[in-house]
Amino acid sequence: MRRPDGALEDDIMRALWDADGALLPAEILERTGLELAYTSIATVLTRLLDKGLVSREADGRAFRYRPALSEGDLAAQRIAVILSHTTDRRGALSGFVNGLGKRDAAMLRALLEGGRR
Repeated sequence: MRRPDGALEDDIMRALWDADGALLPAEILERTGLELAYTSIATVLTRLLDKGLVSREADGRAFRYRPALSEGDLAAQRIAVILSHTTDRRGALSGFVNGLGKRDAAMLRALLEGGRR
């Protein structure tokens, strides 16, 4: 069965966010539990690097990777991109807010009333 677009990137980012430090591709593969080739993980990591979502540091002949953005910052960035591509920002924001649960709506209200972060 085919995985949804972006699912592998999401799995890799999750492994990096959950780690205490930078990881080798083999460590990411182990943490995700995916049955993929090492080269598949390395290829996706290169794509994530090109997108600015991860950074890397040399470790001998290999590289260790870490997230360049927090999970919250990446989600905010994705929301901003979606909003920038719509001509009906009010409708998009309204649909987003109306789809929030009580807890998230209260959190958003507190953020709006208290200023940024």
